[in-house]
Amino acid sequence: MPQDPPNFDPDLVVSQVIDGNKDAYRLIVAEYSLLVRGFLSARIYHLDDAEDLAQETFVTAYEKLEKYEIGTNFRAWLMSIAQFLLNNHWRKYGRRATVMEKFRQEIAESIQPELMQSSDDLNQEKIKKLLLCITKLPQNLRQVVRSGLEGKRIDDLSQELNLKPNAIYQLRHRAHLALKECMNQEPPLPQS
Repeated sequence: MPQDPPNFDPDLVVSQVIDGNKDAYRLIVAEYSLLVRGFLSARIYHLDDAEDLAQETFVTAYEKLEKYEIGTNFRAWLMSIAQFLLNNHWRKYGRRATVMEKFRQEIAESIQPELMQSSDDLNQEKIKKLLLCITKLPQNLRQVVRSGLEGKRIDDLSQELNLKPNAIYQLRHRAHLALKECMNQEPPLPQS
């Protein structure tokens, strides 16, 4: 692990803080802020979480400053605090994500039958409406739609209708537009 910058002596600053100059701790924050924030930001998706953990790292380091052994690598000591807090964050976030996922699954399972029934009802209504719309089409457009549903090839249909393939494509396009318009229309209100 890289050593502290040559112009900055963290041991001197730590000694000053321990001796009562609490304001000197700002020098440590200023010197290592970018390092800690960069380390955490590279490992956490949300920038706000990284900022919170960086602040927590400096607060924790301040509270444990008397346990730091002067003459050892301050940077490594500070980064080990950041790593510890990051590991705790991941554990807490993992538990929360697991609980939320379990909750989502339980909700989905409890409403699944109702959703399936609603979906089936909706699909049945759409199918009925589509069939009604097909019956409203002119004969040649109905024949094009029926052939498409049956999987007939354009060449076969063009021979059957005695039309060129391009004319079949145009009929198919007109049928699709007519069906789309019919499907998008609101059903008439029941007569009372």
